[in-house]
Amino acid sequence: MCKLDFHFYKSSLLIITLGIILYMTGNCFIPLYNGMTVVVIEHIQSLFLLFMCCYTYYYAKRVSEHSELYRFWVWTIFWWFMLFGRGISWGRDFFPEVPRFYYKIIASILIAIPILSIFLPTIRREIARRYKYEKIPFWHIFFAFLFLGIADIAEHHRIGHEFLVITKERKDLIEELMEIPCLLCLSLITFYMQKNEQKGVDSLC
Repeated sequence: MCKLDFHFYKSSLLIITLGIILYMTGNCFIPLYNGMTVVVIEHIQSLFLLFMCCYTYYYAKRVSEHSELYRFWVWTIFWWFMLFGRGISWGRDFFPEVPRFYYKIIASILIAIPILSIFLPTIRREIARRYKYEKIPFWHIFFAFLFLGIADIAEHHRIGHEFLVITKERKDLIEELMEIPCLLCLSLITFYMQKNEQKGVDSLC
């Protein structure tokens, strides 16, 4: 059975505070500069995702003597890189003149790799082990889904959209701003898992 850690960490409080500040400033204060603000935020998010790819690889090398741990973290790198690819529209942001067909191929490959890798025996065993024996930070996961949902509502004009976006020209800005705490929550989940895992690895040494 999945073990949930319901402790409300300071980082959780910082995430919800950041989300509220971004929501308020995004709707009232942050200038749009004809869309340049959104572009800058998107690029910052992309750089952050690349950082998480590099950081996760660095951590994977630290546990390389434990083959299943190493393969699990390499697998998570594919997820970070997929998010990076989505963030730059699979490369279309930098080469818009290239036909969309090629970007669909790139997207299909980047999405397929982490999903199909789930069926590898080593990955399935490690996921099952973590599900049974390791704790999962509930509030980090909750806030990740919360802010992802808010970003989705802002982007696709779903129910409640009028309460989240005061003026329609700020729709893209609010979407990108709400993705920031979501990505931070995902990174906090990663750090949480690695910290607990490292304790177990150190005890074996």
